[in-house]
Amino acid sequence: MTFALRKPWGWGLLALGLCQGCGGDEHAPIIGDNLVRNGSFESGLDGWWDATNSEGGQASASPEAADLGAAGLKLYKGTGGWGTMVGQETEGHGAWATLQVQARVRGAVGGEQLTFSFHSQGFEVTAEDRWRTVTRLLLMTEASDNPSAIIAVTTDGATAYVDDVSFSPAQVAKGEADLTPDNQVINGSFESGLGLWTFWTNSFPGGMASTSPDAKHSGYAGMVLARGAEGTLTTVKQTLTAPVFEGEQYRIEARVRGANGGEAVNLCLQINRDPWDGPCIHEKADREWKHLSRTVTIDAAMHDERVGVLLSLGSEGSVQVDDVVVLRTRSVR
Repeated sequence: MTFALRKPWGWGLLALGLCQGCGGDEHAPIIGDNLVRNGSFESGLDGWWDATNSEGGQASASPEAADLGAAGLKLYKGTGGWGTMVGQETEGHGAWATLQVQARVRGAVGGEQLTFSFHSQGFEVTAEDRWRTVTRLLLMTEASDNPSAIIAVTTDGATAYVDDVSFSPAQVAKGEADLTPDNQVINGSFESGLGLWTFWTNSFPGGMASTSPDAKHSGYAGMVLARGAEGTLTTVKQTLTAPVFEGEQYRIEARVRGANGGEAVNLCLQINRDPWDGPCIHEKADREWKHLSRTVTIDAAMHDERVGVLLSLGSEGSVQVDDVVVLRTRSVR
């Protein structure tokens, strides 16, 4: 073993933003028709169901919740329970479809936690005391005939306002990792935002992951990974679909460049349990794109284990990452 991240964290789903259509790039996502009806709530809650398990929780269409027009969605969560929500069933989709979720969001005081979800994929946002646009890409791992679009507020005693909601299919570009035959990483070029990638950091403030056209090596977008002055790591990880076996060989690859150069980057295959061990590439980023590549052999300690490909930034600063590839180059089965 060459590296150990001894952090028994639970990997929380975090899908972060992609700038749509920045600079008029011809590879920008092509956004389809809105799958939800009455997304501006001008017809009240027509088409939407509502539910709450909090005391005093309520969902309504209200003029005070309007960004434009006569009404918007007002969500209030009382005490206890999980939250107050609205939802509606939409048209179905195939496996590996990408969906863009977009909405205008404002909190009554700021700091309110909202969740947006669609067929088991979703994300959280923190509202501010002003209107702002939230845009995310979600990657659907399974097909569904009647998925539900759901919006919820989860902070006790909180009121949040939502307007101009759209859940729309998105046609995204293909980067080099997406076009690599037998790549075991899905969305390795980050064209579908951070879909299927999970995020963790102990760097507060400053630790973050996002996607941007400015971070691309190929396709339309790449990932930006940042770490602040506090803490030790900022990471993203994706679990591979099949376990690994002793004696197998894998080639792990990524394209990386640093904002200033010298940032400490790790690219690993990591067991999904304590002691979080696995073989890694440890490199210092350059200001130009660097190709990280190493062939690793699975040892006895990793035999028949679920593993993930992990990218981490171990020094203060930020790096751009694109085209993550994991290829099995020798099989023992």
